[in-house]
Amino acid sequence: MRKLFFVFILIYSLPVSSLEVVFINPAAKGNSFWDQVNQIALSAAQDLNIDFKIIQSGGHRLFQKKIIKALIATKSKPDYIVFLPYDGTAFESFTQLEQAKISFVTIERTLFPDLKEKLGRPKEKFKFWLGEIYHDNKIAGRLLAKALIQASNQKSSTVQALNVIGISGDMSGHSSERNAGLIEELEADTDFSLAQVVNARWERKVAAEMYIGLLKRYQDIKIIWTAADIMALGVIDATEGTEGIKEIGKIVNQNLFIGGFDWSQEALIAIQNNNYTASVGGHFMQVAWALVKIYDHNLGKEAFLLADNSPSYQLQLIDINNIDKYQILLTNPDWNKINFRNFSLFHRSELNNYQFDFSNVLLELKQ
Repeated sequence: MRKLFFVFILIYSLPVSSLEVVFINPAAKGNSFWDQVNQIALSAAQDLNIDFKIIQSGGHRLFQKKIIKALIATKSKPDYIVFLPYDGTAFESFTQLEQAKISFVTIERTLFPDLKEKLGRPKEKFKFWLGEIYHDNKIAGRLLAKALIQASNQKSSTVQALNVIGISGDMSGHSSERNAGLIEELEADTDFSLAQVVNARWERKVAAEMYIGLLKRYQDIKIIWTAADIMALGVIDATEGTEGIKEIGKIVNQNLFIGGFDWSQEALIAIQNNNYTASVGGHFMQVAWALVKIYDHNLGKEAFLLADNSPSYQLQLIDINNIDKYQILLTNPDWNKINFRNFSLFHRSELNNYQFDFSNVLLELKQ
């Protein structure tokens, strides 16, 4: 039997303080979205004087499981752990953290309904599970679908046909919720119907290859809805670089409308250049928001309430109509311009709720 060798590295660490937080990044270093999550969280940790460490788990649930076991076994355990749970390992990891009495916060809400029911709500069955930092992926899926439908309608009248392709990431909970949002929006709009949803494993090349194959089957396609910008950009690669597709005459934002999630810099530049239709995002702030709530919790504020397990924030859409408002994201924003203490209820006693809407982030960035 092949043995699984495991190595993890603390890739970043801020100066020591009285509060130590470890973030287990679900990706490998070099993933543009999760690298940005790291960068923003490091800025937040500095403002909040948190000793913050990041461990890359390489996108593998077994690596994450081993990391959690290793952290529990250390002499100096962290005060808090932030991570994205996986269906196959979440219950075991939650149980081990509970037994070790290490407080933890989860992000993204990736789990399927049956496991969510088994785990209960934060602080209910697992007292050390303080809370979730998450957005409603179904709402976000509908938001993207609606924008693509509206963009298509502005260019031409539609006919009853199989004219929408969904390119999902995988079978995870958050990917499935985004898919559900797409389907709900299509059911509410009788002029558009779903041809097929495929899983491209969050990979650009795979999405491009799948699109080429699907277009041979469904040549009336007008909308490509994807669960991530990286896959949508793969479709654009195929549209621009494949002779067979050129012959079909598919032109982005003329008779083909493409969108995804993440607000990747490449996608936003393509929107500005009219080579991409829409991107939904803002969730690269999620670990920073977790640190703000952990900071407040540590100072005695009721940052994590059992009765309030509603979404921490909602994703927002960028398209050609509002791209000018988000110009600062098209370069490399200086996240150190944000004073994350301004989002803390401990320092903003006049506020009753967290102001995690991205419009407030933009105000800080533009100062």
